Amino acid sequence: MPASRLALWKGRALRLWLTAAASAVGALGGIARNKWLALHLDPSGFGVLGQVVAGQTWLGTFTGLGLGVPVTQAIGAAVARGDAAAVRRTVATALSAIAACALGVVVLGLTFAPWIATALLGSSEHAGLVRISMLAVAGLAFQGTVQGIFAGYSDVRPPLTYALVGNVAVVGLVVLLVPRHGLAGAVWSLAAFWPAAIALTLFAHRRAYADALVPPDGGRFDRALGRAMLKVAFAGLALALLDQGTLLALRSHYVRTSGLTANGLLQACLAVSQQIGAVFYSYLGGYAFGKISGMPGVEGIRAYTRKHWPPLAGLAALAFAAVMAGARPLLHLLYSSRFDPAQRMLAWMLVGEFARVCVQTWALGALPLGGVRLWFPIGVAGTVAMPLTYAAARALGAGAMSLPCAYAGAHVLSLAFAAVAMSRRGVTLGLRDLSLLAAALIGLASLAFVLTG
Repeated sequence: MPASRLALWKGRALRLWLTAAASAVGALGGIARNKWLALHLDPSGFGVLGQVVAGQTWLGTFTGLGLGVPVTQAIGAAVARGDAAAVRRTVATALSAIAACALGVVVLGLTFAPWIATALLGSSEHAGLVRISMLAVAGLAFQGTVQGIFAGYSDVRPPLTYALVGNVAVVGLVVLLVPRHGLAGAVWSLAAFWPAAIALTLFAHRRAYADALVPPDGGRFDRALGRAMLKVAFAGLALALLDQGTLLALRSHYVRTSGLTANGLLQACLAVSQQIGAVFYSYLGGYAFGKISGMPGVEGIRAYTRKHWPPLAGLAALAFAAVMAGARPLLHLLYSSRFDPAQRMLAWMLVGEFARVCVQTWALGALPLGGVRLWFPIGVAGTVAMPLTYAAARALGAGAMSLPCAYAGAHVLSLAFAAVAMSRRGVTLGLRDLSLLAAALIGLASLAFVLTG
């Protein structure tokens, strides 16, 4: 192999390893944190915590304005042409917009905490927890832009630092605060992740990003640049808010009909399934999306999709099947024996998570191929389907299994929609790829049926 090609593969392998390492650190931190929480909180307390975390995530995503993607694009272009002033304008404009939005949202959150608690949990009893969670809302607001800065420089080191310092801080706080302060200590600990991770990562890499953080000439906020970035951001922000808001609303109804204990079990299942899925999403978003964006037309996108389909879909199917089969000991390891009833929920949520991985793999080229008009409908399909499948599950008497079954059904329907939409634009799969998909879906669904009786 030529030396230049060998160097290319070494660099690519290092980037992939660092991306995987950041995901692994996050997963290990989540395991340690959740295990300690499960030892000190009962399932109903876990359910309260899950609702508060879901609420702060939705508010934080809204407050961040969806600027991560346009910040990455703007900084990447500026770095390529050596325009340091444009980098500073982009950073300052994005941070100024988020700071103004975060201030307003946090003040409103502190003021209307009793009403927010009632909406999330059916009672204002936990308004204090909502007020504590505003720390997380502020941190989450800045997270997307800070990560966008790193991505604009194509720097994979800071995300690993971010995962390390954030998880060390949270696990330490959980160990110290939860035994003494219970739910309040848990919310304080989890809320501290984003401020701690952002501050410590920027400090650790201060030399590399010192110039980018210098205030630009002519004011901190560039109106024209701000408008341009917000136009790009709104589609992505709408997708994230609709997805999180729909799940949050359904979980609020689920709490009222199935109870906090069932919601706590659901929260545990959601965390496990999304941690497994995150390995694939990190690769797709952090590496494959950039590669497919440079492919020449529909032929290049179709070839790249087909190239990645067998290993990704096959590995995902095996991973989700293994987790499904080992759910009981895994739940004991991550939580405790009190979470045994979650095994049935987890099986169907893993079917849905596999379908999500397949959607993102097949539709990876949607944005470069068809723009927002193709990308947005595919992204929102699962969100639109979720209330429909939830209503159907409840009508069929699924009870506490209604939301896990809805999660699976909605994402399978989303996969069908993505298959039709991408195929109509010329991005089709081969017969072997489709056979693999059908076998994986049937196999996982059959295993879920067997395990859940």
